[in-house]
Amino acid sequence: MKFAAARFGGASASKAATLAGYAGDKDSLRRAGYAAVRSTAVQSLLELAAVNAPGDAKISDREIDAKLARLIRSGDPNVVIKAAELHAKREAARKDAGVQEEELPPEQALEREARGLLGCVFGGLLSVAAMHLGIIDKYGPRLNFAALPLFAELAPNYKSEFPEIWNRILAALDDDGRAEAARLALASPANLAALAIPQPEKAASDAT
Repeated sequence: MKFAAARFGGASASKAATLAGYAGDKDSLRRAGYAAVRSTAVQSLLELAAVNAPGDAKISDREIDAKLARLIRSGDPNVVIKAAELHAKREAARKDAGVQEEELPPEQALEREARGLLGCVFGGLLSVAAMHLGIIDKYGPRLNFAALPLFAELAPNYKSEFPEIWNRILAALDDDGRAEAARLALASPANLAALAIPQPEKAASDAT
């Protein structure tokens, strides 16, 4: 992380190795920097930084989407979660730039967002997992999962498809929440295509 941050800031490979805390003489630092800058982890972090740099106008939206699609499928769970979070933010920004919809109660708005993310072309489930993990990190460790739309339905999918993310979710919960999440994950995986279909809003149903 330190090496990637220094490298993204413009440091040479040798200088980034020094700033990151690598030890050794000048030749050792040069070799360490050469190896680090070509590592998959550093390359992924540099790409994440590049697509998230607000002043970088050299990367088109299509290129950013393509980079995020690749990073979401990487084997590094930290990169996967960060890329999924960034994808979710970009999708939310695109929605905000479009036609403004009627204001909904928080729980209904969250459910609409989750269903919309599931319908994305790539990384839909990962984006919702990142959203759920962010909410649990912020409001946990004790949560009422009934107020976390689609978590109960998607818990089995998280556990089977993304065990690293599932373990991070469990680690962010207290004992009771962890036990309840584990119970929910025992169900059969949900049909993502069905969950992505928007549901009639309660407010609209009440109005009719």
